Amino acid sequence: MHVSSMNQFSGPLGRRVTELIPARTTDRAAVYSPWFGKSVVLLVAIRGCQIPMPCSIVSESIADVCIQIKYGWEMDVRKELILAVEEYVVALDNRIH
Repeated sequence: MHVSSMNQFSGPLGRRVTELIPARTTDRAAVYSPWFGKSVVLLVAIRGCQIPMPCSIVSESIADVCIQIKYGWEMDVRKELILAVEEYVVALDNRIH
């Protein structure tokens, strides 16, 4: 593994911990950042099926996207399982008053 930088800090119990940051991982653009906080529908591949998941994208890591299904329910979805993202828009005449 090629390492671009090393940060050293004191961990729990006073042990010296070294944090390794692999090269080129900070160069990747956040693909899902335009949808942060918006209502979206993810099309996810699970066991050969394509499942639409209405949710809100909370954050993104190198391998996962953290989504909020409803208040208090968050989960990580592997990026390779996401087939499509579509913004979820509710028509004005279909909203509950």
